[in-house]
Amino acid sequence: MLYCWGEGASGQLGLGGAGEEEEEEEQEQQGSGPVRFQQIQALEAQPIVHVSCGKKHSLAICSHGRVFSWGAGTFGQLGTGELKDRLIPKKIEGLSTCKIIQVACGHYHSIVLTKDGRVFSWGQNSYGQLGIGKEVSSHGQPQHVSALDGIPLAQVAAGGAHSFALSLLGIVYGWGRDSAHQLGLSQSDPREQVFKPRSVGALRNLDVIYISCGAEHTAVLTQNGSVFTFGDDSAGQLGSSSSAQERGPQKVDLIDGPVSHLACGSYHTLAYISVSGKLISLGRGRSECGTASCEQAETQSFNISALISPNELVDVSIKQIFAGTYVNFAIAEVCSASKDTSGVSSVEALPKISQLDRALLDEWMAAEENESRQKAEREIAEIFSSPPCLTASFLKPKSALKAGCCMMVDLQKARDVFDELTQRDWIASKVFLCVLNHLLHDLPLDSPHQEAFSCFLLVPECLEALEAKSQQSLGRAFADPVSKLSKRSSDVLEKHWSALPAAFFNRIVQMLKKAVVSLLPYYYVAPHSQELVPVLEALQKLYEVDSGKESVPNNSALLFSIQGIKIDAHEELFSPPLSRTAEHPNSPVFLLRVQRENLVAHTLHILSQVEDASLKMELLVEFEGEPKCEPNSTVVEFFFYVFDEMIRPDYGLFMYCEQNSPMWFPAKPSAEMKNYYLFGVLYGLSLFNRVLAYVPFPRAVFKKLMGKKPSLHDLKELSPVLGKSLQSVLDYEQDDIEANLQLSYNITWDNVTVDLIPNGSTVAVNTANRKDFVSKYVDYIFNKSVQSVFEEFKRGFYKVLDKRVIGLFMPQELVEVATGHVNYDWDAYEQNTAYWGIYNMVHPTIKMFWQVFRGLSLADKKGFLLFVSGSDRLPVKPKEDMHLKIHSTEGLSEDHLPEAQTCCQILLLPPYSTVEKLKKKLIQAIENNRGFGRP
Repeated sequence: MLYCWGEGASGQLGLGGAGEEEEEEEQEQQGSGPVRFQQIQALEAQPIVHVSCGKKHSLAICSHGRVFSWGAGTFGQLGTGELKDRLIPKKIEGLSTCKIIQVACGHYHSIVLTKDGRVFSWGQNSYGQLGIGKEVSSHGQPQHVSALDGIPLAQVAAGGAHSFALSLLGIVYGWGRDSAHQLGLSQSDPREQVFKPRSVGALRNLDVIYISCGAEHTAVLTQNGSVFTFGDDSAGQLGSSSSAQERGPQKVDLIDGPVSHLACGSYHTLAYISVSGKLISLGRGRSECGTASCEQAETQSFNISALISPNELVDVSIKQIFAGTYVNFAIAEVCSASKDTSGVSSVEALPKISQLDRALLDEWMAAEENESRQKAEREIAEIFSSPPCLTASFLKPKSALKAGCCMMVDLQKARDVFDELTQRDWIASKVFLCVLNHLLHDLPLDSPHQEAFSCFLLVPECLEALEAKSQQSLGRAFADPVSKLSKRSSDVLEKHWSALPAAFFNRIVQMLKKAVVSLLPYYYVAPHSQELVPVLEALQKLYEVDSGKESVPNNSALLFSIQGIKIDAHEELFSPPLSRTAEHPNSPVFLLRVQRENLVAHTLHILSQVEDASLKMELLVEFEGEPKCEPNSTVVEFFFYVFDEMIRPDYGLFMYCEQNSPMWFPAKPSAEMKNYYLFGVLYGLSLFNRVLAYVPFPRAVFKKLMGKKPSLHDLKELSPVLGKSLQSVLDYEQDDIEANLQLSYNITWDNVTVDLIPNGSTVAVNTANRKDFVSKYVDYIFNKSVQSVFEEFKRGFYKVLDKRVIGLFMPQELVEVATGHVNYDWDAYEQNTAYWGIYNMVHPTIKMFWQVFRGLSLADKKGFLLFVSGSDRLPVKPKEDMHLKIHSTEGLSEDHLPEAQTCCQILLLPPYSTVEKLKKKLIQAIENNRGFGRP
């Protein structure tokens, strides 16, 4: 039963009539005088386990976790949605789906902690005391304090207009009014109102275990029994003779012994020392005189009073202490001589959020088909649906964190527990549903607090255990919240990842790799088309994290693994449905029927009229008037001839700075602007259809496609002479650069003379501005001079390819995807070769061929690749039908040169009789580089 007494003018005693309609009449009868000890009849049927009082309102929690409120409600502090006083307790319906374990009342606001670790607040918000932002000055219904999501909390506390939350690891978060520095925050950035929870750095290493708040001051209790206070000290409530208000949290040194219980009144602080039995009060009580002299005296002194001496508490155990504005209470229990009289501490009396321990785990594993199974299922749902509860279950001891361990959770312990749980099918099934339907959806996506992200480390371990049980790929479920993280939250998670041991880091990689493999065949099949992108984005984050590691075991192996996944992704994402899988034989195709004799013009005409959707289909090419060939061979041949014509200098689409240099966009284009758009479409189509076409773009093109800025290093590739010249300007060591080099901000590029700055011809380049000059020179070549034509090319390129997928690659990786690589493995090249006609691996001519090939110089081997495939580079991951094939054919004698069908990588090799003759003819063919020879 719940009893009350004292002032009740606003209904805070809860003694009103049984009916809501009687409230006004009861309020008139009750009056404003004090009330003696009475039972609150409205709560007679409720087993109340906790009560908290504000300035003029009260809250109570029943054993079922429901919250009842009564008293003053004009600021919404009752949480019922009504901004008016209530004389009788009423259940807060907005919390009916939650089990509340803690409640705290400020003057005009309220805050609660749920069993599953969430925090809700309501009431006045003028100073940010609700922790929900500053959009509203008050709120009459419970609001979720999302800024604390994911943090395993031990306590919530409320002061006059400020609030606190304490995590299980002892990290303190404060928000609300800070006019007297009652939040303990750094004074380097003083604020009178803090609208979102902020970590209190000054308390981080003190091992705080309990918090209590007064009107404008705060006291915290640490693990070793010390008390630290901060905030208003006008009544001496901080227990310090120094100006603690200005210096932040300070230890109360004059308390003799370790404190076990702590409570703050509005203007004083209580502390109980169990070992000595002393109950101590800090402060003088609020002044009644109201004069300046009184106030000044109070700021200069304080008083520590022993309210109860040890002799008065013989054989008595103090269970809890409470402090109000003018009164104090202690709940005591008479003990026998043999019983420990120390009682429980303040922190031990706090109800805790759900968490898994060994005893609970054993209960689950032993549960049978009865009520114990139902109870276990409820407990599993509570823990495995809640990020803070799951994190709380595997927190490392504080001692480990103090010793320098940066991982807050024990991942190996978690892995062992998950493996054990999944041995029971019913537990694995329940965990599976809770994690996928609730836990992953409730992971914090926009939190600045590191504690909130430990669950992101536990989830992969849990999913890995579930995957082994269910044989399902669950990586995409994890990747989805990772891809939705805000920038600041993503940075925090990546910091956690960077600290992971290699085994756990690799486990996340492998889980996501499985997801990639399972999703690749469906990338372009609705409704799964977008599910792969978050997985690849998560892998990209892991790749970047691992690239930055300096001392991780097997780091190179992890990098290789992630790069391999991206190559696999390239194989699928840059290849249309028909070539990707036989599971979708009816996938649509884009049939391009062109005239060989007017190939480029006819192709551009068709592409200018084609629908966008067709560009993302399988490309099939037919030459008008010619018999149909293997689809892939005509596509390769098509791109070879189209690009061969369009990249020539006399075609007018591109310019070449120097002999054998890459091509670039002209500053004054002579071709129509739409042709750059159509070239972008063609280039995108070649990548999409995985054709390794010869288009000599520099790396700068790929950088610009990905939104990255080209540099002087890129200019050295485009124009080695100019790049070297500009580098010499930067490296010039003499002081006479202006007189000796005679450069100005006026340059000539592609036969166009321009000023890099207004009146640039009159501004000389000197030691002070040379970096700026080079930077503007490079920017002009790569950006300003080609802005319009490049944008058209880029627009066409992304008509075909997915910009998000392209963004997953590094520029150099995209270069290799588009142009191939030079990491030649000649042994693998030989082993993967196929033989047609009369040839096989042991045929004499074939043996002689490989004998000759192995003896070729690197330049000649590259020349052979160019001869037989149209490129001297190798695909990042070649198709099966793009390996070398050596074919014998009638009509070719040993007097003929070898021929190549480049589109299919077929070498037509005559049956030579001697090694010498074969070598002579092969070298001659390479030098002639006939290519695209037709039988």
